[in-house]
Amino acid sequence: MTSVDILENLNKKLSDIQEKIASGDINLLDLELVPFFNELKNSLDVINLEKSSNTYKNACDILNQKFEELKNFLGSLNTEKKFVEYLKRNPSETEIFELLCDCWIEPFNIQGLSMDFLQSSRDRLLKGKSSSKIIEHLDKIKSKKIFILEVQKQKFTEKMINFYNQIQSKLPCNFEDVFEDDEKQELIYENFIYLLHLLQAGKIKYQKETNTLYI
Repeated sequence: MTSVDILENLNKKLSDIQEKIASGDINLLDLELVPFFNELKNSLDVINLEKSSNTYKNACDILNQKFEELKNFLGSLNTEKKFVEYLKRNPSETEIFELLCDCWIEPFNIQGLSMDFLQSSRDRLLKGKSSSKIIEHLDKIKSKKIFILEVQKQKFTEKMINFYNQIQSKLPCNFEDVFEDDEKQELIYENFIYLLHLLQAGKIKYQKETNTLYI
């Protein structure tokens, strides 16, 4: 394999490494760069010196990123130790809240989990349970007013037959004409129920095309 081929292969490896770093598939602390620099050194040639310099620069950028990652890791170890010591002091919830408040540069706010919502929920939970309601029986009273659901003295079947006898002289007629003499809405509804039962029993028939009721 020529030095040019080796350099092209290294550039491809370097491109793959950069993509995996960007996607988070590679942990820089686990990345071995020594073999890469050894291969780069062996590929140096007068012919590809300029291209090798660009490859070397890009590899050094990754190496610098690894140093930064290592420095952050070592710093986090010390920070973690300090944080554990801080928690052993049993700080109050207010202290911890104030400490964590600065962890986000732009604090997020979800309406369903906002601080106002959580505080109002806590206040509702802290309130004592309301006393149970007592259901008392009402005394019956006499009234001259007619209750709309009052049970009629006349039986349903008898009233339906009376309605049937009243409309026989009109038949055949238009569906709406059966109710032309009914002025009150309640009476129209009541007679409509009777009409449905008469249709179901076959006492009256209905022609949909002409909207006509007939016997």
